[in-house]
Amino acid sequence: MGLSIHYSAMIRDTSLIEQLIEETADVCKSMKWKYNVIREPGDDGVNGIVFSPENCEPVFLTFLQSRRMCSPINLQYKNSYVADGLDAELVYTTSTKTQFAGPATHIALVKFLKYLKQKYFETFEMDDEGYYWKTNDKKILFQRFNEYNYLLNAVGEVLANSEHEPGETIDDLANKIEEVLKKKFGN
Repeated sequence: MGLSIHYSAMIRDTSLIEQLIEETADVCKSMKWKYNVIREPGDDGVNGIVFSPENCEPVFLTFLQSRRMCSPINLQYKNSYVADGLDAELVYTTSTKTQFAGPATHIALVKFLKYLKQKYFETFEMDDEGYYWKTNDKKILFQRFNEYNYLLNAVGEVLANSEHEPGETIDDLANKIEEVLKKKFGN
C-alpha cells in the first residue's frame, strides 16, 4: 500500500536502448539516484536500466527484443500470473511506489518519464495514483500524498494497538484490520 505509478511502454526501436541507458545514467548521476544497467543476451534477454531515487522503489526502463518494456521481476513470475487467473499482459506493466520518496521525487520522476515518452517511446501508458501525470497540479498531488499517509498511519495504528491472538491467521488479522478501519472511516 502506498502511492504508486503504474506504466507500460514500447520503445520505438531496440537500437535506441543504448542511448536511453546513457541518457538515464547521466540523469541518475546528476540526481544522485542509484542505477544499474542490465544487458542480457538472446531473444529472451532484458536490456535497459533500472534506477531508484532515494526512498523510492526501482523504476524499470528495461525491454525485451519485442520492444516491450518489462521488468525482470515480472518476467520471473509471468507463469504464475496465468496460473492465478490474472491477465498475462500484466507482465508488461511495471509499478513503482513513490510514497516514501515524497511529492518532489514523484514530480521529478513524472517529468523525466514524460520527457522519455516523447523521445524514445512508440507507446507509453501511465496510471499515476497521484494524478500528477495528467494534471500537472501540485496541489492535487500533495492532497493525494496526504490521503495515503493518513491511511498508512491508520493501518499502522491498528497494527500497533492490536494483540495477536494464539492461532490467529493472516486472514483473521486482515479481517480485524478491515473491521477497525470500517469503524474509523465508515464503509
